[in-house]
Amino acid sequence: MEIIPGVPPPPGNLSTIPDADTAKGFDFAAGEHAGNRVLHITFPWFRYGTDDKGHAGALVLSALLLLSAPIVALIGCVTLYSGKDPQWLQTMVSWIGNAFLFTAGIAVGKSAKSDK
Repeated sequence: MEIIPGVPPPPGNLSTIPDADTAKGFDFAAGEHAGNRVLHITFPWFRYGTDDKGHAGALVLSALLLLSAPIVALIGCVTLYSGKDPQWLQTMVSWIGNAFLFTAGIAVGKSAKSDK
């Protein structure tokens, strides 16, 4: 039973039940600060968490802004389809886009700063 081609499995009687460290999978916050996390993102294929409140807040705001842009665009398209000229649409999408770039930049900057 080769899991990775060309790499033989270790000898001995192996368990099919993963231990606690193997079960963590891609948990990027499983280091020394894992117990102090203020943000937990848990999917079967990806886990992420942070103990930095500023970084967590920037990630949450970025996600909310990313979700709100298509909603505003959809409302604008419905308004445009109804025959009205939505002059506010371009301004709103621009504001949401700029706010998203700002908060995403803070999240990435906070992440890079905490890795050092």
